[in-house]
Amino acid sequence: MSIASPHRSERPRLGVVLGGGGARAVAHIGVLLGLERAGLAPDLVVGVSMGAVVAATYGARDDWLGAFLSADRSRLPALAGIDHDHAFARMRGTLRSARRMAPTMWTLGRRGYQDYGRVLLSELLGDRDRFEDLRVPTAITATDLADGERAVFHEGDVISAVLASAAIPGITRPVHRAGSTYIDGGFADPSPVDVARAMGADVVVAIHVGHRQVSTEADSWATAMLRGFEATQHQFANHRLATADHVVRPAFEDRVTMLDFSEAEEVARAGWSSVRAHTEAIRALLDAHRAAEVGS
Repeated sequence: MSIASPHRSERPRLGVVLGGGGARAVAHIGVLLGLERAGLAPDLVVGVSMGAVVAATYGARDDWLGAFLSADRSRLPALAGIDHDHAFARMRGTLRSARRMAPTMWTLGRRGYQDYGRVLLSELLGDRDRFEDLRVPTAITATDLADGERAVFHEGDVISAVLASAAIPGITRPVHRAGSTYIDGGFADPSPVDVARAMGADVVVAIHVGHRQVSTEADSWATAMLRGFEATQHQFANHRLATADHVVRPAFEDRVTMLDFSEAEEVARAGWSSVRAHTEAIRALLDAHRAAEVGS
């Protein structure tokens, strides 16, 4: 893998890796908001699966939170009673709508996923739908179905990269891009920390929204399949996360599953509150790297 590092600034560069997790990855919105409010906006982002949707939108727009709020309004319920001067309140309104919209999204999964996904992502990204045009350097990972290897997208079309990264087998069809076929990026690498380092990150923070322990409950073929996916990913994820400089694990209840948006507001709050508890540790890592650079 070869990724050209962006021009280095005088301060240490913070890279944030947003892992997958379906509905649980809604926490990434709260995490990014919390980092920005703490003056720790990421210098680059890497996204996997649902984390790729959040990463791409964040990378594309200064008004990324507003983009989530306004996207695909024809499918969203009215956002009444939202205080637009309060960022977290706006996010809560968006998530309430996402929760109500979720059954439609999953029904669209097998037949209309790519068509709907392209429309939604076009709205989220605005006029920046190529990696070269993003305001924040961004990489997206997927799994090459031919050999099971990780694919890293950092050039060309963003939309097809995100669709490939979030293509969960059994829920959506594999995605074809540039002559290859891809499925969900979490199968090959749930937390691609090394990609962030290759992009020039001095400090890498990984956000992990996977289950701490896998539930044995499964009320349908879809949830049973996802439980199996979570089980195979559990130890692999821990191994990959060990390579990050810092890991944030939003502490919401394990009852929140990949396909259950009923606790979306709680999940977003968990991302917000968890990263607030980690900001000083992250700041200390950046300061330590700065001091080491000065002393060398």
